[in-house]
Amino acid sequence: MNLKSNHKVWLVFAQLLGMETEQERRQLDEIVVPDSKEKLLLDEMSSGEDYLRRRQMIEDIDVDRELERVMRPRRRRLSVLLGRVAAVLLPLLLGGTAIYVMYSRNNASLKNVISLHDVEPGTLEAVLVTSDGTLRELQTAGNHINEKDGSKIMVDSARLNYQDNRPESVQELIYNKLLVGRGHEYMLILNDGTRVWMNSKSELSYPVAFGENVRRVRLSGEAYFEVTKDSVRPFIVEVDRGFEVKVLGTHFNIKAYDTDDSYETTLVEGKVQVSQGHKTKITLEPSEQMVIGKDGRHEVRVVNTSYYTAWHEGWFYFNDESLEQVLTMIGRWYDVDFVFVKENLKEITVTGKLKRFENLSVILKMLERTTGTELMLKNRIVKVDKKK
Repeated sequence: MNLKSNHKVWLVFAQLLGMETEQERRQLDEIVVPDSKEKLLLDEMSSGEDYLRRRQMIEDIDVDRELERVMRPRRRRLSVLLGRVAAVLLPLLLGGTAIYVMYSRNNASLKNVISLHDVEPGTLEAVLVTSDGTLRELQTAGNHINEKDGSKIMVDSARLNYQDNRPESVQELIYNKLLVGRGHEYMLILNDGTRVWMNSKSELSYPVAFGENVRRVRLSGEAYFEVTKDSVRPFIVEVDRGFEVKVLGTHFNIKAYDTDDSYETTLVEGKVQVSQGHKTKITLEPSEQMVIGKDGRHEVRVVNTSYYTAWHEGWFYFNDESLEQVLTMIGRWYDVDFVFVKENLKEITVTGKLKRFENLSVILKMLERTTGTELMLKNRIVKVDKKK
């Protein structure tokens, strides 16, 4: 006996699993009363993140075979049969956990099976390098780290906090370095109260306590700064190639990955002075962005700052970006690599807003719809091809 022998039941399950044909979709529309509670529930369960996850996870499962297995006893009441079917399918419909049952005969864990089909978003993790070179993984809150000068660095709610360390005088600057890898982000509060959000694959070197004349840090990668005002001590962010940003108190974003062709400074509020050696000194106003290329050429332009700062608020925000740039950002966050089948696919432009804390499958499906591409994930490598 096959589930399709009860055609109405099959139509419902097929839609919820994303397996229906166009003809079956039309047949279901004829059966379900428009605007009814049943129709609204069916529509809700046939869209969104859980629906996309179900479709992604059942690609390698012979659903018909599994259903046939539970339907073999031929002479059963329909209610009993549906109960057996639900035992297999409902976990899939509600999130995919039945995959473990189907794969457990092959001794595959649920975690390993799901990892073949999806990648979870990045997490709040980092590695702290203290002044003596000790590496400390930062994953838990509610403890502290002692520095050699007696300072206590608080690890609080997935962030580092140096603000309580306010020595009367700083005899010697002691430096720490925060390393944020691919697939992670992190936030810290510096000694003066300045808040720094660090994006994936970024490093920040800074003193445990600032001196009397200047507040100087060094960045590689991307970070968003909310600098505490101090009219006496300017705050300076150094990047390589002689590039630095000098402020007194302001909110701004710096994107300076060593693999990028250019560095960007985007000002949200206040004023900053961007310089490169003795050649270039430009003062930015709010909503201005300065781009400096590897060749030293620079450009100042007016931008919507949300596109460049949304990442630290949990969003990807793209404005006519090339698909190559978009996937580079996504790759850092999800710790995956993208391979383009054809070079011209890199130049497809993308505009839109996506949540950073969705699973990767949701992001890929959205991009497929808007770019006309096919994005196939396997073993943390995504192949980018033209949709066939």
